[in-house]
Amino acid sequence: MGFRTRGERAGQVSVEFMLIFVFFIAVLTVVLVAVLQNTQSVYSSTLDLEAESMLSMVKSKLDTALLEGSGFSTTFTLPESLMSYNYSLNISSRSLVLEANNRTYSKLLLTNSTEGVPKKGGNSVRNEDGRIVIS
Repeated sequence: MGFRTRGERAGQVSVEFMLIFVFFIAVLTVVLVAVLQNTQSVYSSTLDLEAESMLSMVKSKLDTALLEGSGFSTTFTLPESLMSYNYSLNISSRSLVLEANNRTYSKLLLTNSTEGVPKKGGNSVRNEDGRIVIS
Protein backbone atom coordinates (compact mmCIF):
# COMPACT_ATOMS: atom_id res chain seq x y z
CA MET A 1 0.00 0.00 0.00
CA GLY A 2 2.45 2.64 1.13
CA PHE A 3 5.33 1.23 -0.86
CA ARG A 4 5.90 2.09 -4.48
CA THR A 5 7.91 0.18 -6.94
CA ARG A 6 10.96 1.66 -8.51
CA GLY A 7 9.11 2.34 -11.80
CA GLU A 8 6.27 4.17 -10.04
CA ARG A 9 8.75 6.44 -8.20
CA ALA A 10 10.63 7.21 -11.41
CA GLY A 11 7.34 8.04 -13.11
CA GLN A 12 6.32 10.35 -10.29
CA VAL A 13 9.70 12.14 -10.38
CA SER A 14 9.35 12.63 -14.13
CA VAL A 15 5.87 14.10 -13.77
CA GLU A 16 7.02 16.43 -10.96
CA PHE A 17 10.02 17.51 -13.02
CA MET A 18 7.81 18.27 -16.02
CA LEU A 19 5.39 20.33 -13.89
CA ILE A 20 8.24 22.36 -12.42
CA PHE A 21 9.79 22.80 -15.88
CA VAL A 22 6.48 24.01 -17.39
CA PHE A 23 6.01 26.43 -14.46
CA PHE A 24 9.47 27.94 -15.00
CA ILE A 25 8.90 28.24 -18.75
CA ALA A 26 5.61 30.07 -18.08
CA VAL A 27 7.30 32.47 -15.64
CA LEU A 28 10.15 33.04 -18.10
CA THR A 29 7.66 33.83 -20.87
CA VAL A 30 5.84 36.40 -18.73
CA VAL A 31 9.13 38.05 -17.77
CA LEU A 32 10.32 38.16 -21.40
CA VAL A 33 7.09 39.78 -22.57
CA ALA A 34 7.40 42.46 -19.87
CA VAL A 35 11.05 43.11 -20.77
CA LEU A 36 10.26 43.41 -24.49
CA GLN A 37 7.45 45.88 -23.81
CA ASN A 38 9.72 48.00 -21.62
CA THR A 39 12.50 47.85 -24.21
CA GLN A 40 10.14 49.07 -26.93
CA SER A 41 8.93 51.87 -24.66
CA VAL A 42 12.50 52.97 -23.91
CA TYR A 43 13.43 52.85 -27.61
CA SER A 44 10.36 54.92 -28.51
CA SER A 45 11.18 57.49 -25.82
CA THR A 46 14.77 57.68 -27.02
CA LEU A 47 13.58 58.31 -30.60
CA ASP A 48 11.32 61.10 -29.31
CA LEU A 49 14.25 62.70 -27.46
CA GLU A 50 16.60 62.43 -30.45
CA ALA A 51 13.99 63.93 -32.79
CA GLU A 52 13.26 66.81 -30.41
CA SER A 53 16.99 67.42 -29.98
CA MET A 54 17.53 67.60 -33.75
CA LEU A 55 14.56 69.92 -34.20
CA SER A 56 15.79 72.19 -31.40
CA MET A 57 19.26 72.42 -32.92
CA VAL A 58 17.95 73.30 -36.41
CA LYS A 59 15.38 75.73 -34.99
CA SER A 60 18.12 77.41 -32.95
CA LYS A 61 20.31 77.87 -36.05
CA LEU A 62 17.45 79.31 -38.13
CA ASP A 63 16.18 81.60 -35.36
CA THR A 64 19.72 82.82 -34.60
CA ALA A 65 20.24 83.67 -38.27
CA LEU A 66 17.05 85.74 -38.22
CA LEU A 67 17.86 87.53 -34.96
CA GLU A 68 21.47 88.33 -35.89
CA GLY A 69 20.34 90.26 -38.95
CA SER A 70 21.30 90.60 -42.56
CA GLY A 71 24.66 89.14 -43.56
CA PHE A 72 24.81 86.58 -40.73
CA SER A 73 25.65 83.00 -41.73
CA THR A 74 26.29 79.74 -39.93
CA THR A 75 26.53 76.03 -40.68
CA PHE A 76 25.26 72.80 -39.17
CA THR A 77 25.36 69.12 -40.02
CA LEU A 78 22.47 66.66 -39.93
CA PRO A 79 23.01 62.90 -39.57
CA GLU A 80 22.13 60.43 -42.33
CA SER A 81 19.68 58.61 -40.05
CA LEU A 82 17.91 59.10 -36.76
CA MET A 83 18.51 56.02 -34.59
CA SER A 84 18.82 53.90 -37.74
CA TYR A 85 15.51 55.26 -39.08
CA ASN A 86 15.26 57.26 -42.27
CA TYR A 87 13.81 60.71 -41.66
CA SER A 88 12.73 63.82 -43.52
CA LEU A 89 12.95 67.43 -42.42
CA ASN A 90 10.79 70.10 -44.07
CA ILE A 91 9.66 73.65 -43.48
CA SER A 92 5.96 74.34 -43.88
CA SER A 93 4.96 77.98 -43.41
CA ARG A 94 6.51 78.75 -39.98
CA SER A 95 6.84 75.14 -38.82
CA LEU A 96 9.92 72.95 -38.91
CA VAL A 97 8.59 69.40 -39.39
CA LEU A 98 10.50 66.15 -38.86
CA GLU A 99 9.04 62.75 -39.83
CA ALA A 100 10.64 59.49 -38.67
CA ASN A 101 9.30 55.99 -38.02
CA ASN A 102 5.70 57.03 -38.84
CA ARG A 103 5.87 59.84 -36.26
CA THR A 104 5.76 63.57 -36.84
CA TYR A 105 7.50 66.19 -34.72
CA SER A 106 7.38 69.95 -35.21
CA LYS A 107 8.63 73.25 -33.82
CA LEU A 108 7.49 76.77 -34.63
CA LEU A 109 10.07 79.07 -36.24
CA LEU A 110 10.40 82.82 -35.69
CA THR A 111 10.67 83.60 -39.39
CA ASN A 112 7.98 83.62 -42.05
CA SER A 113 10.45 83.79 -44.88
CA THR A 114 12.69 80.77 -45.56
CA GLU A 115 14.18 79.50 -48.76
CA GLY A 116 15.38 75.89 -49.06
CA VAL A 117 15.09 73.00 -46.65
CA PRO A 118 17.62 71.39 -44.32
CA LYS A 119 19.17 68.26 -45.83
CA LYS A 120 21.16 65.36 -44.47
CA GLY A 121 24.81 66.27 -44.20
CA GLY A 122 26.21 69.81 -44.27
CA ASN A 123 23.91 72.83 -44.36
CA SER A 124 24.62 76.53 -44.63
CA VAL A 125 22.19 79.13 -43.27
CA ARG A 126 22.38 82.84 -44.03
CA ASN A 127 20.23 85.89 -43.51
CA GLU A 128 19.69 87.88 -46.69
CA ASP A 129 17.78 91.01 -45.73
CA GLY A 130 15.49 89.16 -43.31
CA ARG A 131 15.01 86.14 -45.54
CA ILE A 132 16.60 82.92 -44.23
CA VAL A 133 18.33 80.94 -46.97
CA ILE A 134 19.27 77.28 -46.37
CA SER A 135 21.68 75.62 -48.76
